Amino acid sequence: AALNEHAFEVLKQRMGVVFECFASPLNCHYEGYCSAFQDVDGPFGSRGNFFQLKGDSLEGSFEANPPFVSSVMSAMAIKMHALLKAATKRGTALSFVVVVPGWTDEPSWAIMQKSEFRRALWQVAREDHGFCDGAQHQRRDRFRASPFDTAVFVLQTAAGAAKWRATSKVERELRAAMAQAVPTPAVAQRRMKDGRGMGDLDGAGGVYK
Repeated sequence: AALNEHAFEVLKQRMGVVFECFASPLNCHYEGYCSAFQDVDGPFGSRGNFFQLKGDSLEGSFEANPPFVSSVMSAMAIKMHALLKAATKRGTALSFVVVVPGWTDEPSWAIMQKSEFRRALWQVAREDHGFCDGAQHQRRDRFRASPFDTAVFVLQTAAGAAKWRATSKVERELRAAMAQAVPTPAVAQRRMKDGRGMGDLDGAGGVYK
């Protein structure tokens, strides 16, 4: 699943985001993105695997919505910390807007929560937002309900925080944008009937705690 286009536009306009750290040719929004399989995705614009990004010259503003797998999220948080430390030494602007489940017992949560680079943490209730289905190209309905609360971490160097300010106005606009992906009652009922509700009640897949 991914953020909807309205949320991506808020991130671009307010936070300067133009690159996705975890995407694919089928669900990327920006031209710049990393994906798991550069050999296959490279011809479609992938810059390779996020974990292979070099920290010696990286700068800019990035969005990260990783697979909701504990080991991947932990590795991501550690990688981002290293990239932010390297950028701090160079005095360059680097920013990550990270979208993860609101699983407070996850190691990745602790890493980002305690990070010296954390500028904001916005928690969005499950009923207040939705996502674009990862298989939207095969589905009648683009949006799916979120089966859990979502957390949005903003991790930035000092130069990044000065350039892309994570203000309360940005938070309000992002919340409103994410709310536009909440499925209508008719869509939710149809997905449940088809066995694709992506929630605890219908067991249609996804990753749950």
